[in-house]
Amino acid sequence: MLETKCAPSSALSYAATSAWSGALAWLASLGSLGLPLRRRLRRLRRRGPGGRCLRRGRMALLYRATRLKDRADTHVFTFVVTRSATREPDRDVTSKDFCCAHQRWAVAFSRTDASLGVYLVWRGACEGMRVYVDFTFTLLSRDHFTANEGFSGKQVRFSAGCAAQGRGRCVSIAELNTKFADARGEFQLELSMSRVRTLYSCELRAPRLDTPPIAFAGFDWQVSATGGGGKEPLTLRLMRLSGEGQRCRVRYALALGEGERRLHSGPLECVCDADGRTPPWNPRPPSRLLTKGVRLTVELVWARALAELAVPAAGRAATCYDRDKQAWAVRCDMHSEMVRLHMLYRDVHHVPRNHLRYVSWSAWLVRTGVAAGEPDAEELPGAPFEHYYAQDSADEGLMMETALRVEDMSRPGSAFLHPGGELRVRLEWGDTYLLFQATYHVYDDLCRLHAHQMRREIAVLQAENYSLERQLFSYQKSLAYAQAQAGEPAVAEASGRRSPAERSLSTDTEYA
Repeated sequence: MLETKCAPSSALSYAATSAWSGALAWLASLGSLGLPLRRRLRRLRRRGPGGRCLRRGRMALLYRATRLKDRADTHVFTFVVTRSATREPDRDVTSKDFCCAHQRWAVAFSRTDASLGVYLVWRGACEGMRVYVDFTFTLLSRDHFTANEGFSGKQVRFSAGCAAQGRGRCVSIAELNTKFADARGEFQLELSMSRVRTLYSCELRAPRLDTPPIAFAGFDWQVSATGGGGKEPLTLRLMRLSGEGQRCRVRYALALGEGERRLHSGPLECVCDADGRTPPWNPRPPSRLLTKGVRLTVELVWARALAELAVPAAGRAATCYDRDKQAWAVRCDMHSEMVRLHMLYRDVHHVPRNHLRYVSWSAWLVRTGVAAGEPDAEELPGAPFEHYYAQDSADEGLMMETALRVEDMSRPGSAFLHPGGELRVRLEWGDTYLLFQATYHVYDDLCRLHAHQMRREIAVLQAENYSLERQLFSYQKSLAYAQAQAGEPAVAEASGRRSPAERSLSTDTEYA
């Protein structure tokens, strides 16, 4: 059973923390402090008001992240949880924020004398918004994957008043130390998230025809309504309020009203311009905004930042930045049969030590002239691209192949060569994760992906096998009953084989 987690009563108030920080800052500003007093100040900085210790230890570290690329868009996150979660009950153990389905999340733990609780916390809670998600917590056994334990929830609702969902008694401390924790008291927790839906609802009522700001995918959004009075039909438009000058591709849906009179736009996908505007939507049949108002529902599916840069064909690099303000460079490579684009991570030295930064992106070549019904860009083969980056002095780069031949670049009227001898490259940034422990390679993703798929296949086969055994036993039981009614002797089973009832009660399953 899932539970709602409230804020712990032991949390420090904002006023007390601010006052304590201000006092420490004033003391630290005194330049004529002696060495003993400075040491005492350093000890004080590790304590809060009332002498409470504020030590910063590694507690729940995001270790790996895997996207299964299935229809439900499943993401699997693996956390390494240190012994602080079980051996220090006075500490609130929470992971750093991570992103999934363009929402910020965290994993929190609650400790009692005899058990440990686990919760999924939604960090982007705002009024009027709700998020539905299928999630599963799994404690990974040290011995065998069949000994894993966990719990799950289907389409669990998160809202501003209920931002944490989980189980207060997930596992007993004794069982955790025996089956899941290693000699250092650390254990691994796996979180699977899928079918994440973000919905926002509000009432549109004259004279206010704009929604409050909606936080999603690192941007602030707003639905603006015009018309709806007199003879002018109602027009709705999704607007991006933040990220000035930043283009992005967004997928969303709008709905007006409730019940049988509900008008739905269907899936809408477009590119926001530099001003954050999207094409308007006019409900059909035309809807009018009454004085009493109308119910508006917005479903936000995804929003991905875009970067478009002009890459000289001569080989000079063009610079762009991702959502985390990290610098990248793209260089054109003409030294093979096909044109290639060399992607360089210029700020690779900013990756924290003993960490990996996972980055995924897609790339397009923008055409010079676009005919009617023709896309304005051609996606590169092999997209989306992904790579793991560890701290280094320089990045060797990732080579992206294109379908454009080098000899076609020199011909007049090339579909992709822009004035000035430049290629227009459009980058769309995907998922980004900062993972603990740098000893990892992109090849390991395949093994992890296969492991998750095999677990699913084995679970499905076991369920199907059990269902077939039950059906077979029911059929043979009915046949034996019919033969007994007709006075025919039942067919004896061959020696050495178990009856269907025995096989249905067995947990051993043999596979070819």
